[in-house]
Amino acid sequence: MGFEIQVDEEDKLRQAYRTRVPGLDIRINTKKGPLDFPVSDISASGFAFEDNPRGYSSGLEFTFDLLLSKKLFLGDLKAKVMRVLDRGIIGCNFMEMDRRQEIKLDKLVLEVQKRLIELRKAKRAAE
Repeated sequence: MGFEIQVDEEDKLRQAYRTRVPGLDIRINTKKGPLDFPVSDISASGFAFEDNPRGYSSGLEFTFDLLLSKKLFLGDLKAKVMRVLDRGIIGCNFMEMDRRQEIKLDKLVLEVQKRLIELRKAKRAAE
């Protein structure tokens, strides 16, 4: 007895649950000085941010800090640009994270997931 599973191409792009975290920014040190960009979404494996005008291209590697409510959450992280969308959204994967950084990031994403689940349950209960 055999079976086959097919996955859409779009599903292959996602490696982990992505969520939006209010107040989450990245800070990149550039030749013009530090620049902050709001994070559109984040997961344990990567993140997306908006850059207009687009100064990033696929394959570019860079170092950045992750800020939560304008305070340093994780510093000296590395990322690689995986895709640049027409709307100015830059999709990146984390690179070379140590175990402590991975744990802290996983905890952040998990806490946001828990809150979203609680909000959905409360909304259903109110209906």
